[in-house]
Amino acid sequence: QYSFAEKWEHPQDREVLGALDLGGASTQITFQPGATVEDKNTSVFFRLYGTNYSLYTHSYLCYGQTQALKMLLAALHQDSSSPQQISHPCYPNGYKENVTTTNLYDSPCVRAPSAPSPAQVLMVTGTGDPTACSAAIQKLFNFSCGAKRTCGFNGVYQPPVRGQFFAFAGFYYTFHFLNLTRQQSLNVVNSTVQTFCKKSWAELVETFPQEKKYLHTYCSMALYILTLLLDGYKFNEHTWSSIHFSRQAANTDIGWTLGFMLNFTNMIPTEALEQVKGNQPSLWAGAVSFIVLAIIAS
Repeated sequence: QYSFAEKWEHPQDREVLGALDLGGASTQITFQPGATVEDKNTSVFFRLYGTNYSLYTHSYLCYGQTQALKMLLAALHQDSSSPQQISHPCYPNGYKENVTTTNLYDSPCVRAPSAPSPAQVLMVTGTGDPTACSAAIQKLFNFSCGAKRTCGFNGVYQPPVRGQFFAFAGFYYTFHFLNLTRQQSLNVVNSTVQTFCKKSWAELVETFPQEKKYLHTYCSMALYILTLLLDGYKFNEHTWSSIHFSRQAANTDIGWTLGFMLNFTNMIPTEALEQVKGNQPSLWAGAVSFIVLAIIAS
């Protein structure tokens, strides 16, 4: 912020907010840890407006919502006793869809069977069982950590989460649909998700007629998000309240593309700008109008 002393200063009472991003192919976590990051591969250094920031960050490829749901469906297919039938506990009871093996195994994130069969049509039937759904989702992760090492999942180093977090993109949109973006307690979140996951397909279609395209995936995505945040990133009942499910910050949509653009174009300087002073938008508008009128008059 620009101070009364006409200098850019980092507000001393402002903390660095962590970021939780959930895209289609990957998910990311970034925050300022309370100690030195032990793994240099997960450390990033920034200098903005004359202030240094040392952050922890990691991106998990294949654990975005689209690829995670595909990995889940492939695992259910390979565990099925019938090669052409898939019982899906995360889909609502009464829901049915056809999926081809070609489309199911077209991603490098999905492990194909050792002896893949020719292209065939699979019948997916929802059973609406949140307990079985959670168990199936858990199998997508490896939550074990090496000796004397803290980690997120799949053996990737991660210090304990610290501070406040913005959870955006897929995190926000799923929880917004379930009306869970007002920082409800973890107990309320779990109860709401469980209740939703037990509703039949007929009930959901009647209640949410405008959401039919993605309606069958909200249970699996909600339980996936809970697994990712609690078991993967190691949030708990005490730190859950530090997560703010948000679409915007300061009236601006949050997304990795905006951050990349700001960083790539150097729109946020590394050093403090001594001679730059911000003005109210109304002053800028007046100045622009004056210039335009002056050009017309000339």
